Amino acid sequence: MKNKEKVIRIAYLLIFAMLLTAIIVMILTFRTGKRDRDITVGAVFIGVSDDHGWNESHYKGIKAACDAYSCRLCSRMSVPEEEGALKAAVADLVGKGCSAVFLTSFGYGAYADSIAKAYPDVAFFCISGESEAKNFVSYFARMYQARYLAGIVAGAATESGKLGYVTATPVPETIRAVNAYALGARKANPSVRVLVKFTGGWDDRQKEEAATRRLAAAGADVMTFHEDRPYAIELADEMGLYTTGYDHVFEKYSERFLTAAVFNWDMLYSRVLSDFLSGRANFSNDYWLGLSEGAVSLYPYSELVTEDTRKLVSQEEQRIQSWRDVFSGEIRDNNGVLRCHENERIGDDELFNSIDWFVEGVEVYE
Repeated sequence: MKNKEKVIRIAYLLIFAMLLTAIIVMILTFRTGKRDRDITVGAVFIGVSDDHGWNESHYKGIKAACDAYSCRLCSRMSVPEEEGALKAAVADLVGKGCSAVFLTSFGYGAYADSIAKAYPDVAFFCISGESEAKNFVSYFARMYQARYLAGIVAGAATESGKLGYVTATPVPETIRAVNAYALGARKANPSVRVLVKFTGGWDDRQKEEAATRRLAAAGADVMTFHEDRPYAIELADEMGLYTTGYDHVFEKYSERFLTAAVFNWDMLYSRVLSDFLSGRANFSNDYWLGLSEGAVSLYPYSELVTEDTRKLVSQEEQRIQSWRDVFSGEIRDNNGVLRCHENERIGDDELFNSIDWFVEGVEVYE
């Protein structure tokens, strides 16, 4: 009887070992199967890869990730945010064997759903947009967190109490950035006003410089921007105004360039591509990474930024990496309406997809 029980136990152990081995093999095969062949990654850009702005920073981030994981990069430049042009660019990339495609401009999100559904065997990663397709996910960084910190620096530096903000169009991405900047500025100086001028586009030097001059004439002595290229702060620096940058810093400015809210696209693209290649990409959850993950940060300070300001930034950086984040506690809009109560936090869905109001202290110039 004992021998029979022993044989049964050994049989069970062998069966368990075989099942465990099979599971491990399946997991390893799932996670590394994509590496059994060369991977081609596609990327679509609204501009060119050497624009010293949005497109260059994205291109370098994707290229660095592809190089790190031995993937071939195939890109399409100067593709407008139009359905026909985008679909043609994607069709070309898929035809060249791309198994993952990055759509790097905000307006592409409007067409991402139909595109993803048209190519169910290709993974699509878009800077914005929503889709029910199982092969689509959006990715972005919580730039508003770094904007808040840059706002503190700007609010502490202004002598006129007015900050100038040149930006493209009133969409959730730009609105939450303006609001975060204003909240940070008013943390340092509660009476600060943020004067905002929308240009209607992402890359128009004439309009952006005109907006800069108008805001300066209205009294703004610190200027920032949310466009593809830094035309606004280049001009503001020449005019002798304080400035804070955005995205990446490619140029050398005067000491009145106080800091910049910057993306770490290398980190973000490496994370997304690594997850895709290993089979860990979760297409039911968007990527929205922030200060805690190192996806955004502040550029090194100018010597003009005081020690007290630096301490306040450090304190607030620690605070917003907790559950409270930037958009928490009592917040009123610029019409006096209470939008967030004490001990509450505005949810990610509203921040990412639907915020359409400005916080107290923001004035939009038509």
